[in-house]
Amino acid sequence: MAAKIIKEIDSFELKYHFKIGIIFTFFFVLVIFIFKNINNNDVIPYEATFNYVEGINNHSEVQIAGVKIGEVSEIMISSKGITINGFIDKVYDIPEDSIVKIKSEGIFGKKALSLEPGFGEYLDKSKQQYVFNQTQDSYSIDMFLRYLNELNE
Repeated sequence: MAAKIIKEIDSFELKYHFKIGIIFTFFFVLVIFIFKNINNNDVIPYEATFNYVEGINNHSEVQIAGVKIGEVSEIMISSKGITINGFIDKVYDIPEDSIVKIKSEGIFGKKALSLEPGFGEYLDKSKQQYVFNQTQDSYSIDMFLRYLNELNE
């Protein structure tokens, strides 16, 4: 039976196999693209401005109490400082007076944005974008060592 199937497959021209391969690849990429973008309606963009963002990159996590609720999508230098844009899942209610901090997982661990919820009213999910005005910069060992060195002098 297997020999019969192989003989039938070999009877087709190489162009036919090539066309089938290209069609399969196209549909495979299309399905992956649709699958990755299907959840984009369930997120709300945000903006936060910092002075020092060492260790934060695109795709860094946004967390509340260690639980991932979003991601960083863009880091830009602006006149106000360094602006970080990204998205937060709509399922989470974020109070208006929340503080966004840059935290590190361990001494040399990766960094993430950490939301510390406040006690105010929840941000309006119908808005086009969350804007966080209360932020706290990242601390680095390099800055700490420079500070200790200045104290020594």
